[in-house]
Amino acid sequence: MSDIIIKNLSKSFENNSVLKNINITLKQGSVTCLMGQSGKGKTTLLNILMGFEKCDNGEILNMPKLKSAVFQENRLCENFSVLRNIKLVNDDVDDNTILSHLEAVGLKNEANQQVSTLSGGMKRRVALVRAIIAKKDILFLDEPFKGLDDKTKDKVLDYLISNCKNLTVLMVTHQVDDAIKLNAHILYLKDGNITE
Repeated sequence: MSDIIIKNLSKSFENNSVLKNINITLKQGSVTCLMGQSGKGKTTLLNILMGFEKCDNGEILNMPKLKSAVFQENRLCENFSVLRNIKLVNDDVDDNTILSHLEAVGLKNEANQQVSTLSGGMKRRVALVRAIIAKKDILFLDEPFKGLDDKTKDKVLDYLISNCKNLTVLMVTHQVDDAIKLNAHILYLKDGNITE
């Protein structure tokens, strides 16, 4: 795998220029945190890198095919159990492996529970476990700790750190402390431009 290079990437919606000639390198095997005010283009940049949105111009070099993500919304099947939600995208992973991941985030006892009965923070953890277990060369995380209390977040941060060694990660967060704990390279998106 190589570093991912983003060159002169721009995106506008009607007359609103959201991203202006973005030039960044995502170092292979490292965590990069993207910070900035809400509604300023962070999720748009992630969507372009994941292939869900087209940029107006620019290029993305060395983007791997195997991607995994935690989106702003959890995107879980509410009527399925926790285990079944995770197996939907990880059908070759055995139940014991999934249970050990759920235990690491404090959800082992909820494995067979219907997702619709879970709290928002529990659903967030299910979405994260699903993304972590998936086969991937890059992991996109859009505010993955949303809805978690401090104690739970610390547990989930430990889980993330132990499962992201040598993995390229791009995470949107509003918390500098989270980025520091992940030993991340921090980028700031403001007025369509990236600064370090």
